[in-house]
Amino acid sequence: MAKLWQRSRTEDGQSQLAEADLSALRLGRPSVIFLSGFMTTDKQPGFIAGALKRLEELLSHRPGDKAPVDLYAWSHTNLRNVFNLAAYNICPQSRYSKAAQKLAAGVILPLVAENFALDAAGNAQGKPLPLEQARKHLRNVTFFGYSAGTVVGQECYNASLVLMKKIGYAGDTARDLLQEVVMISAGNMSRPTQERNRFTTLYLLASNDRLIRAKNRIWRPLKTLFARYARHLNIKRLSRTSAMISAAVTKQKWEWRQNNDGKAEKKKISQLIPSWTMIRSYHELPHYMTHDESLSQFAKIVQYGLSNALLRQAKTDPFDLVAPPPGTPEQDAAKFRARIARARVADNVRI
Repeated sequence: MAKLWQRSRTEDGQSQLAEADLSALRLGRPSVIFLSGFMTTDKQPGFIAGALKRLEELLSHRPGDKAPVDLYAWSHTNLRNVFNLAAYNICPQSRYSKAAQKLAAGVILPLVAENFALDAAGNAQGKPLPLEQARKHLRNVTFFGYSAGTVVGQECYNASLVLMKKIGYAGDTARDLLQEVVMISAGNMSRPTQERNRFTTLYLLASNDRLIRAKNRIWRPLKTLFARYARHLNIKRLSRTSAMISAAVTKQKWEWRQNNDGKAEKKKISQLIPSWTMIRSYHELPHYMTHDESLSQFAKIVQYGLSNALLRQAKTDPFDLVAPPPGTPEQDAAKFRARIARARVADNVRI
């Protein structure tokens, strides 16, 4: 079944992966969990390590406070996870897979319940923690979801809500507590308009991302038919806890990345669809996760969003995530704030 992984280095500097024991896991400090795309399966250690390396690089150059942070990556059981993706999109209000239940039981529930346990039949045991204690614990959880991983994150919300109710939480209380969790959702394959007031969430969707457009044609055919797609950066609020960020991404096949030593390196972007097909997906991770402003209008948004999430001491507004973190050089901060201000659409959502 799907697994959670961490990466470390041996004494001679070699990278090694280790599976995290979800039955004993308890996040005791700020942590980021990378919910990977559907190609990152349990039997693809190279993809898992690559996801963690990318996250390490991004966060090693975050502005300001660089307090220790734990990084994890989630892998899928196999490519049949695509069926879970379709099943969730049919019933987004309630659907979750066994893998998502495993993630919720290992990551979320131990932070809100004393002596939590879940047996093979799905029976949950545990005692709800005092609310302020549970809130503080949940601020250690930040999800970064990409592609199919964005669906896993939403399934995790549904599973967490069900399990919290089973151990005695009132529904409204559980929903309120789960808003303490932050999720940055890139290349989104779930249904944002059906997911209001869940985790505090930033949705990043490239308007020319062919996988997202295909998904929308299935689940919102009429609205998609007459939709006008954003070419320039566009940010709008969806709910009290969520905001959507859209823009067209470029055809550029290279990006500039900073490695762990701080050196800029030009890296080729691996295409999801073979180049001989002459079809571009525009769904590749670098379009969303880069800090290279020549590559994508989403540049620095994930880095800044994760940085702000790791520093949070209270429930946060999604627009607080789209801001220069403390410690950002003022010139860079002013430029970023101006870009976000130009992109923001006036709120028409009741808070």
